[in-house]
Amino acid sequence: MPQQLLQLSPDGQTVCLFVTSDHEKLETPDTQFSRSDIARQLAEVGASSFYLFENAIDSALERLNSPSINADNEPEPQQIVIAERRDASLMIKTEADLMKASITVVGAYGGTPIKGPMLINALKENNIVKGIRKTQLQALLAKSRQLPPGHKLTLPVAFGRLPSHGTDTVFKPLVEDACHRILRPQSLEDGKVDMRDLGEIITVKPGQPIMKRIPATPGIAGFNVLGKEMEAIPGKEHDYIPGEGTEISESDDQLLVATKAGMPVRKEYGMQIDDALTLQGVNVATGHINFDGSVLITGDVTPGMKVSASGNITVTGFVELGTLKAGGDIAVIKGIIGRQQEGKHLGCYLQAGGKVTSKFAQFVEIDAGEDVSFSLHALHCIIRAQGEVSVIDEAKRHGTLSGGYVEAGYSVSALNIGALAGVPTEIVAFSKYSDIRDQLHTAYHAAEHEQEQLGKIKEAQLKLLQIPSDKRPPELIDKVKDTAHIHKHRLKELKSTYLKLKSEYEELLSHVAITAHSRLFSGVACQVEKEKLNILQEHGPSKLQCMERSLQRFSL
Repeated sequence: MPQQLLQLSPDGQTVCLFVTSDHEKLETPDTQFSRSDIARQLAEVGASSFYLFENAIDSALERLNSPSINADNEPEPQQIVIAERRDASLMIKTEADLMKASITVVGAYGGTPIKGPMLINALKENNIVKGIRKTQLQALLAKSRQLPPGHKLTLPVAFGRLPSHGTDTVFKPLVEDACHRILRPQSLEDGKVDMRDLGEIITVKPGQPIMKRIPATPGIAGFNVLGKEMEAIPGKEHDYIPGEGTEISESDDQLLVATKAGMPVRKEYGMQIDDALTLQGVNVATGHINFDGSVLITGDVTPGMKVSASGNITVTGFVELGTLKAGGDIAVIKGIIGRQQEGKHLGCYLQAGGKVTSKFAQFVEIDAGEDVSFSLHALHCIIRAQGEVSVIDEAKRHGTLSGGYVEAGYSVSALNIGALAGVPTEIVAFSKYSDIRDQLHTAYHAAEHEQEQLGKIKEAQLKLLQIPSDKRPPELIDKVKDTAHIHKHRLKELKSTYLKLKSEYEELLSHVAITAHSRLFSGVACQVEKEKLNILQEHGPSKLQCMERSLQRFSL
């Protein structure tokens, strides 16, 4: 067995290996020393967990085992430090955005483990003063004590908080409109619903509250781990713009009340009460209707008849082969029926400045300034909506969109899209993209132009610098300086506008989709933005979205 070669220093911090040529001290002169001998002797001196200097050990072993060491050529004994005690160490790293800081602990090599004050001091030295989690520090301390020598443990210990931006003023209607009622039939006592009973027609009385204003909120400021405050963007405040037949309540300035009886029509910052023309039906006996206000038809609109209104049009029965044009919404309780006519349009046309809602539509052409919604089906229709198109009831039990052409400003959704027979159906979603991209291009070119102007001003400044200082006109220097400042400010604003538009566009694109909640059949040609995808086989619940510059189908 090799002799004891290792010795612990008096202060207990290092281990030395003695290299000597005195073979008489060896039990077996031809013994070769190995790392296992070193490891055994490290354990014997209580230094098995010390940090090892690998190169020093290799050098010492080579010298110990070298035949050149003999009595005829005795070098002086050498004392080589091969290990040392090391305390646990730590490193602090912050994310680039300064919203998170982590501590990495390296396990002690026989030395002192990390203690609480060391963590606190390290955080202070790195100016990390906000968002520190005591529970994380305690967990780090507990786990670091179990760390093997040299092993690393990293835990996040400080977290910033993003600002919570304020919300804009919200105007909450206190009365429903016919569109919501069509999609949500009345419940019966036994819990079932009656698809024919949609409740009473919405009208209001003088003094009735019809809208509540919820003020904008200022938001909550955020902070990073260095304690720097991140300002919240306050919500935009909007005041009521009372429409005809409404006023702000004297007892509560957040309430809007009706001043006359009629049909409520929602506006962007308030409501108005339309005079309502009530008819039992529109047919050859009544003739065509053209009314400045809202029209309530408690029966049907028969073939060939036309109804125009500056407000809403509500029909409690059917519209068959008729023409309806409204400045507001169109709500048809029972359904809309057209007919495919050879060489002609579909024979039934609806145009609304707002929403179009009904139970079903077939062979109908629709233009809507907002959303188009059906609770049962839309078959072989031509639908153009500036908002979204949905063919599904609230319970998600009914809703088939099949045949025809659908173009939506944003998303399209239905329970089933297409049909088993592979009926050709064309759907274009996010048709608004071209308008937004035009705004993007305009903002980009405006920023580019401003950058060019700023470049010209900088050139003028350089030319001024080439003129001897005593010959530079002071008024010209001030003018160039002021002009440069104006253009820099304007460029900053234009870049900010461009980046905001770009962010909004990307956000919209990531959310717009064509969704079939139950079945997506073959024969459906889909397009979102400029990307296209033809469905060649039947699928279950599916969502089509633009991903990585292509239109892809995902299972729900």
